[in-house]
Amino acid sequence: MTRYKEDPAVLLQHVWLFSVVIAIADVITSLAVASGNDSLKHGSKGAGFAAIWSMFMVICISIYAYYALRKWCTPFSIGYLIGALLMMSQMFLTLFCVFVGLARATDDNDDQLNSDNGAMAFFSFVLFIVYGVFGGLVFKHRAAVTKGVSDRPVSGGLASQPAFDPTVEDTA
Repeated sequence: MTRYKEDPAVLLQHVWLFSVVIAIADVITSLAVASGNDSLKHGSKGAGFAAIWSMFMVICISIYAYYALRKWCTPFSIGYLIGALLMMSQMFLTLFCVFVGLARATDDNDDQLNSDNGAMAFFSFVLFIVYGVFGGLVFKHRAAVTKGVSDRPVSGGLASQPAFDPTVEDTA
């Protein structure tokens, strides 16, 4: 615990690794849910789509978090990561509610579809918690990740020009 207090970047790296492990389990579950819900008689094609869409989102946020925390380390990329993590957290809360409803609405004789939707509800709730905590930790320790890196370009572009000051008259 003292290691995490001394270097919050290690804490963020470990939480990211934990989120990747949960994301891999979610990818496998999403494929099972999409396959199980593909049945026209009992399944929901919308639930299959939601499972596959969330799978792609989990893969993208895992890759982006790696680059934002390890490669880029700019205030913009960290801010974008915080927003994306909190958005993903809310998305998985919504998916949790959807898949709990689907698991309860499934006929009692279709145990396979019921267990698939229940597993997706479980992983949606876990990812809701993980991404919410991860986003909060990145927000709290964002200075440890950026370490003085600026978003300003080194040269060129409008961002490198001095700010407009209306009190200074143009001599040209």
